[in-house]
Amino acid sequence: MVQAAIRQVDTEFDPQVDDCYYHIDQEKFEKDGASLEFMIWQRLCWDGSCRFCKNQKDPKPVMPVKMPNSKSIFAAIKQCGKRHSYILANMSVTEVVFRVLLRNGNNPMKLSVIMEEVADAWQSIMSLKSISPASLQQMLDGENEYRITRTEGPAE
Repeated sequence: MVQAAIRQVDTEFDPQVDDCYYHIDQEKFEKDGASLEFMIWQRLCWDGSCRFCKNQKDPKPVMPVKMPNSKSIFAAIKQCGKRHSYILANMSVTEVVFRVLLRNGNNPMKLSVIMEEVADAWQSIMSLKSISPASLQQMLDGENEYRITRTEGPAE
């Protein structure tokens, strides 16, 4: 079995890391005049089993005049996210985190869970990339084009 390149967050061992929640801030996208739906659209597989991809004649269709609603586009990316080619070795760390958050419906995720998913994704594609929890947290807490921000945990 291949050993994961990233260790799990242990806040007792690594006290500068706060195992807080992160999500993609949809309001920030709107405020900045950007479209989260468009970013998701660009990441659909176009040859998979979701209704968006399956019903297209061309490998990657032209952007529609009116984007599908958020609920539909998130359902599509969850399907595409199951494909092996959803995360590739040449992707940046923030792109991988963005895709992990999308695949999970943009539900708030703890840093430790994000780390596990990133490690699993990299392990499955035989990537030699590695990042520490502190570095990942610093990256996610900084400004990023994906508008990934800290958030409250899921409503219980």
